[in-house]
Amino acid sequence: MATQGQLNSTQSSTIKPWEHTLSQLPVPSQGSNEIQLRYKLAPTTFKTLCTIAKSPTRSDILKKACFATEFRSFPIKQSEKAFLREVNDHSQIPYPIAENVTQPWHKAFLVIQVDLLRTQWPNKLSAIARKELHQELGRMHNLLDRVLRCLVDILGERQDGAGVNTALDVLRSVKAGVWEGSEKQLLQVDGIGLVKMNRLVEAGIKSIRRLSHLEFYHIERLLSRNPPFGQKMLHELAGFPILTLNFEILGQYCSPPSSGSAAANRSAMAEVVPSPPVPTWIVRVVLGFENKQIPSWKKLSPWATLVVEGHDGRLVWFWRGSVKRLAGDKEMVIGLSAAKGEVLKVVLACEEIVGTTIQKIVQV
Repeated sequence: MATQGQLNSTQSSTIKPWEHTLSQLPVPSQGSNEIQLRYKLAPTTFKTLCTIAKSPTRSDILKKACFATEFRSFPIKQSEKAFLREVNDHSQIPYPIAENVTQPWHKAFLVIQVDLLRTQWPNKLSAIARKELHQELGRMHNLLDRVLRCLVDILGERQDGAGVNTALDVLRSVKAGVWEGSEKQLLQVDGIGLVKMNRLVEAGIKSIRRLSHLEFYHIERLLSRNPPFGQKMLHELAGFPILTLNFEILGQYCSPPSSGSAAANRSAMAEVVPSPPVPTWIVRVVLGFENKQIPSWKKLSPWATLVVEGHDGRLVWFWRGSVKRLAGDKEMVIGLSAAKGEVLKVVLACEEIVGTTIQKIVQV
């Protein structure tokens, strides 16, 4: 996935606003070639991904990703047919297939979804077949990671902000192992399974953020565990990123007057009457986290993305960087092209962790 240095230059608050605006404009042929080389996917896969519709849904994103040529290396085995039919027809997956389940992409599409449910798989597999499918699932996840990141870049090059947000949502869900927005985000915590999650949800604890604010003895009481269970869990939860976002529109950018006499300017205006340009607005963005120390989740330093989406779904601004860079708050002064009065959607989230999303609606 492209970093902020590849899509936008957001190094410091001294950069001229219009430089940000110019830097985010895509160069179709060069950009597409760079994306294709970055992910080392088959040419047929890249062409397929480029057919993704504007403002795709979650289902569209996941389905298009599973169309990748590389997923043909996961054919449906005879021992898996009954299992896949059961998953499609009788499980709680959000996106069942309307047609007969026969194609390799069907297998990937269904297995990824049933895995995200975080429930027991239907009892339609032998022990050997189940083990083999779990092994294949690991390879599917590795491939899906590359394909989804490629889709994010394709949609970003098109300036499809709604599509970028949705593709990042799917990527985040797949990497975390639970759907973003579900009550199962607690399953990301080591030591919490379905039984413990249900106990916490019944007590009104539905998010990792809320769980991290409990005292250790409350955690032990709710989960019927003895010390030092609560303290160990709070130590782990201390690394869960609690992101902060401030997005302030400072005013409209006014370009400096052009050189030359007023008469020359009037003459030029008489020859060509351009359409009114979209105003550029100076915006102050401050990204940070509430954690006392730099967040670390699953022994890794997470990455975060910031997406600014226009009212029509276009991509207005994009930033990606390590959460380490947000220590002490990261301040950026950027230039955004938007109509006066336009409503923007601003989304900040960790790339691979569900439950970290901050969303703000801002009117220019």
